[in-house]
Amino acid sequence: MEQSNPTPNYYQEDEIDLKQLFRSLTDRKWFIFGFTGFITLLAIVYALSIPPTYKANTSFLSPNESSVIQLNSIHLTSETSETIYRKFINKVMSSQFQRKIFDENNYLARLNPQNKPIDNLDSFISDFTNSIEIELGQTKKDEVIRYEKYVSISMEGGNPVIISSFLNDLTITADSDTINEHLTIIQQKIDLRLKEISRQKNLLSEHYDRKIKNKIRELSYALDMAIELGVENNNLSGLNDNNNNNNTSLKIDLNSNQPLPKWYLFGSKALTKEIELLKQDKFDYIPEIATLEVEEIKLKSFTLSSVGINAMQINQYSYPPNSPIKPKKKLIVAVAFIAGFILSIFLVFIMNVFRKEDDKTIA
Repeated sequence: MEQSNPTPNYYQEDEIDLKQLFRSLTDRKWFIFGFTGFITLLAIVYALSIPPTYKANTSFLSPNESSVIQLNSIHLTSETSETIYRKFINKVMSSQFQRKIFDENNYLARLNPQNKPIDNLDSFISDFTNSIEIELGQTKKDEVIRYEKYVSISMEGGNPVIISSFLNDLTITADSDTINEHLTIIQQKIDLRLKEISRQKNLLSEHYDRKIKNKIRELSYALDMAIELGVENNNLSGLNDNNNNNNTSLKIDLNSNQPLPKWYLFGSKALTKEIELLKQDKFDYIPEIATLEVEEIKLKSFTLSSVGINAMQINQYSYPPNSPIKPKKKLIVAVAFIAGFILSIFLVFIMNVFRKEDDKTIA
């Protein structure tokens, strides 16, 4: 008995199924076209209903060397380009400072011109500023290597004019506020240094006053001795005669190495005059105090001004973008078209399966 080979039948059945499948797709082509078109139409409506989102950018560089020199001109500060730049960037990215810019420039009225009620103002403002991002710019191949990389700040929103204006207000105000804070700190240091100079001058004056008083006390004692001994005029000539072994009208015995007293050398007249000069404070010039007074004059004459000083250099101002970054309408429609076409074919397969089951049931 010969055994039949079932394999050809399988191939034949598969071939028949493929033909039937292709025929069923052809028979339901209008369904496929209609369903795909419907899904595509929904995608188009959806893409058109999504509000556009724009992205604005601004970029800047670190402050120039002239600004750093001016801030350190009185030698009470030691700021660098990096420290100034860091404070500026920290201020730009501060949520509190962004809120300050929002309030001071009345962006609420610009974003809500119809003055609609807002349930949560903080959340509304946060949604507006949350998209602010900072990134380090990339140096292009054709740029000279010595140029530093810029820092870029971007912001997304539905109104291109408002977001670009906000970025400009944010960076410009942060620049001026950063410099004003530095100038405030400098003024505080100047005030502290002036107080210190005043204190040092008082201490030096007290020191020299004590020194003069001690000098007067010493000379007063010598004057009393000169008057008591009747030494009216100086005895410098007599001292010279004594050294030449000549006789003098006044002789005094001193121990070895003991200096001659002032009353003996100068006499009461010279001592009296010297005391008068000391009491009249003729020693006005004190080198240490004079040095402090020069520094004091420089500090008091220093004028704090933000003119010509900046915490950054604008590389590019923010301008309203011409085209939105999202939604990507073409991409949405294309994906919907492909997905609708695939889904329509899948539905045709399902309908064929149910049709075959119905045919088997009827048979």
